[in-house]
Amino acid sequence: MVGFTTTLIVLVIISLLSFQQMNTMIRYSNQVEHTYQVMGNLKSLSDVITEAETSIRGYVITKDSTYLVPMDKIKVEYTGLIKDLEKLIVDNPRQENRLAMIRSTLQLRIQLLESLEQSVGADSSQQAVLQRIAKGRDLMTSFKENLALMEKEEQELLTSRFEQKERFQRLTPRTFRIVTAVVGLVFLASFVFLVKAMLDRFRFQQELQEQLLSLKQSNDELTQLAFAASHDLQEPVRKIRTFADRLKIRQKERLDEEGQMILLRIDAAGKKLQGMLEDISTYMNLLELREKAVHISPQKLWEEVIAAERDRIQELNASITLGALPELELYPNQVRTMFKALLDNALGYHKEGVPPVISISHREVDIKELTIQGLPTLQKHYHAITIEDNGIGFENEYKGKVFQLFRRLHTQEQRSGKGIGLAICQRVMANHNGVIDAFAEVNKGAAFTMYFPKD
Repeated sequence: MVGFTTTLIVLVIISLLSFQQMNTMIRYSNQVEHTYQVMGNLKSLSDVITEAETSIRGYVITKDSTYLVPMDKIKVEYTGLIKDLEKLIVDNPRQENRLAMIRSTLQLRIQLLESLEQSVGADSSQQAVLQRIAKGRDLMTSFKENLALMEKEEQELLTSRFEQKERFQRLTPRTFRIVTAVVGLVFLASFVFLVKAMLDRFRFQQELQEQLLSLKQSNDELTQLAFAASHDLQEPVRKIRTFADRLKIRQKERLDEEGQMILLRIDAAGKKLQGMLEDISTYMNLLELREKAVHISPQKLWEEVIAAERDRIQELNASITLGALPELELYPNQVRTMFKALLDNALGYHKEGVPPVISISHREVDIKELTIQGLPTLQKHYHAITIEDNGIGFENEYKGKVFQLFRRLHTQEQRSGKGIGLAICQRVMANHNGVIDAFAEVNKGAAFTMYFPKD
């Protein structure tokens, strides 16, 4: 990104410099051409007036009308040249003043030439003709002086502008060489960084591939272990419980009180181990995700779970309030297992002598309202389904531990349980691209909220 941004900035700078250089070159060229045009028009104006002067002088000397140039033609030519000059020197006040004086002088000179032509034609006195000629000579002197001043200034402008143009022409290649060198360095640096980034990514991909292979191997081994736990290990556990039952039935009279107590503990431990193996099997099935998702209301699944636990609910005199829940895209068997684990948790951790009060509710939340780790950042809205009870609760600082496998906050003597139910809940929510969160207070109850993606 740094290389790309730097390159883009350099390219923009080069484009701006090129545009500026081109505009400057065009401006200097236009200024030189403009000066040449002014000087050319001044020369043409001088030629027109000189031609008129020569024509009248030849006519005065020879009185031959063939020397005469039509005055109308001269007026049109010099008027056009004056207008062109006015446009060309509009940005130069000094030249405008001189041109105004030239225009006035030429108007008088043309009038004098016309009167001189008429005087010669009318055979006026020699003295009158000479007076007009002398006056015309004075006007031409003034014209030539102003014309010379204008030509001198234009020559100076031409020299100055030509020098600027040459200096710029010498500077431009150097500037472009420097810019090209800078661009080359930037592109070279970008290329080096790009190659380095590609090598780093290639190395990272290799490491990632190795980690994936290692993870796959570990997962395969874990799957084999879980399969053994859920199948192969259950057989010896069942035999332990079977032989313990036989021993309890056939040898009950021969065993003393301590022997019977040991036998009961063996049977209880075997029963607990068998249940844990079954839970491990359930958990591993959740990892494989074989079930097909369907569009169903969680309310229906809650009703099925509550109906299955009806006897226990009545025994504890528990009351359950089930709110309206929207239809979601779910794995029904997984969600049913999760709901059962949460209901077992709410019923199992009730306060002694206090009937359990359980409420199940729903609300929609925005991700901005949540501070839970693990939520997908691309998902913005969630359905939050909360089950809340009035049980014994727990210290809220331990809420992260309750979702760990076989992790319990109470001893087996205090509360029965295998410590896997909430871990199953967390796995089920992960399969639905959601999370489960807990909030609890000691002796006030606990609330578990499941966040399902809305879309």
